[in-house]
Amino acid sequence: MVSLLLSVVLLAATLVPGDPVELGKTYADAIERLNAQHAAKPRGGEDELGGKLPEPARRAFDELLATAPSERNREALASALTVAANAAADLDLERDFEAASARLEQVDAKSAKALGVLVSRPRFVVRGAGGLEREYCERFADVFEAVLGGYDELFGFDEFSKLPGKKLRVLVHLEAKIERPPHFAPQFPYHSQIDFPVADASAFTSPTGDGKFLFYGLCHELGHVIAMWGDRANEEDRHTWAHYTGVAVVEHLSRDPKHAKLLEGLRDVKWRSLEKERAEAAAVEPGTQSKESFMALWIALHDSVGPKAIGDALDLLDKEDKRLRVNRVRYYELAQLERALLTVVKDDKLRKRVKELLK
Repeated sequence: MVSLLLSVVLLAATLVPGDPVELGKTYADAIERLNAQHAAKPRGGEDELGGKLPEPARRAFDELLATAPSERNREALASALTVAANAAADLDLERDFEAASARLEQVDAKSAKALGVLVSRPRFVVRGAGGLEREYCERFADVFEAVLGGYDELFGFDEFSKLPGKKLRVLVHLEAKIERPPHFAPQFPYHSQIDFPVADASAFTSPTGDGKFLFYGLCHELGHVIAMWGDRANEEDRHTWAHYTGVAVVEHLSRDPKHAKLLEGLRDVKWRSLEKERAEAAAVEPGTQSKESFMALWIALHDSVGPKAIGDALDLLDKEDKRLRVNRVRYYELAQLERALLTVVKDDKLRKRVKELLK
């Protein structure tokens, strides 16, 4: 951070700044256009997309950093730097985010603190807010990386984000008390984001003292990111899909010795596991009549065709791209799942079982 501040100061001495509001807008508008173009025709990854930032936008950003604060422009400069930092986060330009944040610290420390921290990984971005330190967010990112790996090993989904090539986002924010549990926030136009409140800035542990299962919650919400069922008016799966994927991934990771050190303090498997759900579903007929029967249905599919076949079936539906989309979020129907499973499953006995379960 010291070297970053030094480079900002040196830049300020060599460039003549213009209107900060226009500079910030030029930079943010260029990022908006890049994201919109990618959304219209997704190609490549977000790192590649960031390399396409036009030179005028790059010059505007450098000029914004070089703008000296004064009594007259301080408020506008702070606002423009905030706009630029948030735009940088929308395109995973971590270096630009940090440079804008460092400059904002010199102009308006309170606004700089509100920006939080950005931790970029190959498949996702963690934004820490509310006073969370980078160390906390790095630890959270390590856990999320393992969760994605668990999904890879169990299901093998090809795509997580609603827009191919765009990284997932997780907004981790510190609150005095968790009033609403972690949840998928599908409203953002260019990426899939999980909203994740925490109440302890000292360490990411789970469950919390008041019984919040944050580790399971992270696994659960990623299930929603991957697949929604029915439509806005009809939650066809009765909110069981994410519970199924969540407990399956919690159990899978918790039983793998290679994750033992990483998962220290994350004890959710004692209460949230596929084994526990399987025992509860043993006396329930798989079906779609109730939440309990739907959970029994997912477990029956898991234990018969296996999670990899479920992943292959959803991948097949994605390739066909004929599902309902709401704000680009993928929505599936059980009838579509049945057809896809009957395509990817080759064993006759298992195909018969699919028909029995999804009749």
